[in-house]
This record gives sequence, structure tokens and C-alpha cells, in this order.
Amino acid sequence: MMQYRYEQIAEMIEKKIRDGEWEIGQKLPGELELAKEYHVGRSTIRETLNILQQKGMIDKRHGSGTYVKENKQSLENMILYLSSTGQMIERAGYQAGSVFYGVSHETPDLVIAEKLGLSAQDKIVVMNRERTANGAAVAFSYNVFPEKLVGTMFDEGLNGSIFQLLEEQCGVRIAYADTQLKGVNSSNAWDEQALVYLGEPVVLLEQLHVAEDGRPVLFSFDYIRTDIMSLRLRRMM
Repeated sequence: MMQYRYEQIAEMIEKKIRDGEWEIGQKLPGELELAKEYHVGRSTIRETLNILQQKGMIDKRHGSGTYVKENKQSLENMILYLSSTGQMIERAGYQAGSVFYGVSHETPDLVIAEKLGLSAQDKIVVMNRERTANGAAVAFSYNVFPEKLVGTMFDEGLNGSIFQLLEEQCGVRIAYADTQLKGVNSSNAWDEQALVYLGEPVVLLEQLHVAEDGRPVLFSFDYIRTDIMSLRLRRMM
């Protein structure tokens, strides 16, 4: 499909910002200078800057100039389909990484015990970690497992896919997840901790993962940075 010249220039400037050639907070050259650099008129440059402003890449300040506002790429994820955060990051063309923060063995509260079908004597394993895209934090998760299923397998950390490890080490394959999309509450300890690591804006995906045999095997609290990760759901008649 044919591109207008201002769209082409917008892509070139966006690449400079994404690659760090123009840093966040840096003032852009003026309209006349940009018009001369790209061999176009000022009206074309104005259209270019409008596109970049709509995408949140630049900030026009009256009487001051235009500044680089953001260099983060939005990662789109159709939440209709079950996929790990790492898979979504890699499909967007980024290197997925993780920062392991710790594991605890605890007595579950009544809500978690009911979700995972546990008795009063059962314990849970809670693992928390941060997920990154090219080194930038995009998500923070609390993953809750029945201790009788995973034992101590997460105690030394995890680098990679939970789904894959459950299948390889426990013979458990996730069939689906029931997901609730929630806001965060800074008075809740887990929500507050996620906000410390990620900042705002953040949305919570509360997900109960169920194995092929119908067993609930993972209850996860996934906090997603919505300024980087775009969550979409298509609703059809």
C-alpha cells in the first residue's frame, strides 16, 4: 500500500527514537530544519509530527518546541488466546527475560485454597518474578502452585516458561485459563508490591490455569504495564 511522504518520515524518526539515537527528553530539531533534512515542506513535517504525537512518541510544548516523550514499543496481545508473557514478548520481536525475586511455601488463604481445590492441610508455593522485553520491565507476576504438585522445583528460580516446565517435570499440560481483568488496589500488599516494581499504569490479570485432566494447577496474578503491553479482546455477535 502506498505511503505518504509524511508517513515515511514519521517511521524514520520513530526508528531514531526507538534505537536511542534521539533520547527521551531530547528536543527535536525545528520544523524548518527537519523540512530541510528530509527535503519536504513544513506542512509535511507538521503532519509527521502529528502522527508521532498521536502515537505518544513526542510532546509538543507551546513556545518551547517538540521533545522526545517515549521510546517504548507497544506489545499487542489477544487475551482470547492462552499464551505465556514470554511467548507474547518474543512474538513481538523482542528478547524475553525474567528477574526472579523469590519463592515461599505458605498456608493458603480461603480464596486460593478454594481456587486450587486444596484442603486445610495443604500448602502452596508462591513464586514472584518480573518479565522483561529487551531488558525493560513489562510485567510482574505472583504464581501460586499446590506444593504437592511442584514440591521444591521452583526454589532455585526459573528462567523460561512455567508451562514448559510443568509439562516436562510434572507431566501437566495446561488446557485453558479462566481470566479476570481487574484494577489494582494500592492497599493490597501484592498490588502495592507490583506497583513498586512496575509503576503505573498497571492492570491485573487474575488467572486460574487448568490442566487437561481438569485439575487446577496454577493460580496467577499477572500485573501488566498497559503503557507498553496492549491487551485486546475481540467480541463478536
